[in-house]
Amino acid sequence: MCFQIPLTPAICRTCGSAKPIPDEQTLCATAQELGIEFEDDYVNKCPNGVRTITVQQKADKELERGVKCLVCVISPYLTVPPHNSPRLEHSTKMPVISLHNVPLDILLIILGNVDPISLINLAQTCQALRATIHPTRANLLQRLLALELIPEHGGIVPLIRSRDNQITPPIGSKDWQANKYACGGCLKLLPHTMFDNHNILRLDLRKPPPGSREANRLAEWWYLNGRDDHVRARIIQHRVHTRARHELESLADVRRRHYEATHAEEDMPHNGVNQFLWFADEEADTLAANDRIASDAELLICGLRRHNRRCNECRFLRGDWRHLNPANNPVQGFSPLPVATGRKLPFYNLFDRCFPTLFHPVPLAETGRRFTQFGNQRNKAYTWMMCTIRCGGCAKWQDASQFRLPIAAYKTEDLLVREIDQYLVRDAELGELREPRCNRCFLREHGMAAFRRHLTAFARSLMSDALDRAQFQVLFGWGKLREDFRLPGGDFANWAEYGRPIVSDFPIQEDDLLIVPPLTTQQLDDLFRRYTCFTIFVEHMYQGLRPVRQTILDSRSNEEVMSYVMSSWFRIWYDDYYLYERTYRRLDDRFRWIHQHEQEMVSYALGVDPLVPERYDFELEVEEGEIVE
Repeated sequence: MCFQIPLTPAICRTCGSAKPIPDEQTLCATAQELGIEFEDDYVNKCPNGVRTITVQQKADKELERGVKCLVCVISPYLTVPPHNSPRLEHSTKMPVISLHNVPLDILLIILGNVDPISLINLAQTCQALRATIHPTRANLLQRLLALELIPEHGGIVPLIRSRDNQITPPIGSKDWQANKYACGGCLKLLPHTMFDNHNILRLDLRKPPPGSREANRLAEWWYLNGRDDHVRARIIQHRVHTRARHELESLADVRRRHYEATHAEEDMPHNGVNQFLWFADEEADTLAANDRIASDAELLICGLRRHNRRCNECRFLRGDWRHLNPANNPVQGFSPLPVATGRKLPFYNLFDRCFPTLFHPVPLAETGRRFTQFGNQRNKAYTWMMCTIRCGGCAKWQDASQFRLPIAAYKTEDLLVREIDQYLVRDAELGELREPRCNRCFLREHGMAAFRRHLTAFARSLMSDALDRAQFQVLFGWGKLREDFRLPGGDFANWAEYGRPIVSDFPIQEDDLLIVPPLTTQQLDDLFRRYTCFTIFVEHMYQGLRPVRQTILDSRSNEEVMSYVMSSWFRIWYDDYYLYERTYRRLDDRFRWIHQHEQEMVSYALGVDPLVPERYDFELEVEEGEIVE
């Protein structure tokens, strides 16, 4: 049946329109004559435009009126209609509704459907709302966890492919400079360098991707009036942890699918022809399907335990390094410094890892490839694990390069901890130094002269290690050439006469070319001349150079000999030799520069950020096929 509802207009102070408030129900004569029972029929048949609705529509209008009133109440822009408004005479019939005089049950419904940031913002508007909301530590932590997903506050949300831990954008890029994470201990948004890998990259603790359950989670708030602050905080914290535990248990099947999708290589064949055929036909499709399954699962389980994330300082205060105490190191008599692992970054050598921007960056195109028995031999840089250490003097977490440690300490985390435990430096003036200090603490305790002396010695040791690596690359192939031309069973024994300009009167007399003293400029020039003669010999070999004498032991053709020689690591050394030589000359010039510019070294060490390790900007110089893994 259709009813006519007289309207008592109530002016909405937000939009200025009249809200229908039904006072009574009267039968619409026009609708009764036309036999209209539904509003759709009324729209098509009623000629006089009388407002009519059905019984069901009346109930819907009542609900719609309530919803619209709530929307208008929470709007911060409340305006009064102008004096010439024809609806002003009816505005006094409805009291002004706001969050201060709205019924408590409606207010609780509103507060239960807001995001964590809006909940704290409402609590900061006035005393009445703060007394009602009464935010606890759990609510403040949820606000921080929501702020870290906003680019203006927390930076980027890196995407991690779980099957190979590929991170997009890559760590060390410019996008990571402003990346911050929320700490559940000190309730601060801190740079990512203040957290170890476990608290940033683990699936339960990392930032959830856009569209995931955690990224869209509402505020977890309950009205607990009449309870003490401590009791309310414990209750809310217990409910949050209980909810997270129940979600983890209910999502066990999702986690199992995620594990199977990210560890699919365990089901792949690993032997014989079947492995080759499987990888050739099905690997790409299988990996793509597994990546989709893992991505869908991460939308549900990623970041479920972010409230348990702690920065390095909070972990230290919590006692995660309590096993490091003087009782375990009776010789030193002090607590070893705690070490936290960071992200991995690529560098050319160890000197660039500790002094990354002291010299102008070198393009990748001007650097030779590394010799590796395993892995990708196209890599031109080494990957080091960045570690932060808590200084015992200033109690601040700083990068390991700020402590002038031995070279072996920077290889792995285990060696770093071991070297710090066994730290001992003998100084001619200061005696024995048994506890490492950061650059600024060392300068404050021992003065500028001692700091300049130790910093220069530290830089020389790192550059000397880089020179040894470059010298190894320069001399690596000459030992094989000497054996191939001189020994009867060498690959070039049949062309020994052509090898005299290459290996005769060799400038280095040591049998082991890897333990020779530093190369001089004359030796480098002589080696480059011999390398030029060898390149000419290689060209003639490919053109069919006939052997001087053919031995019975080796009857291979020129193509077979060159194919065998150039199929190993020797091809890398042959192609990049001129790059190795340039690198050695460049590092040798820098080594001499360090001896002559000690004050510039001191200014650089005190001017860099002790927490954020800088690096080369590989992105500007990377070419196709030269990407650093």
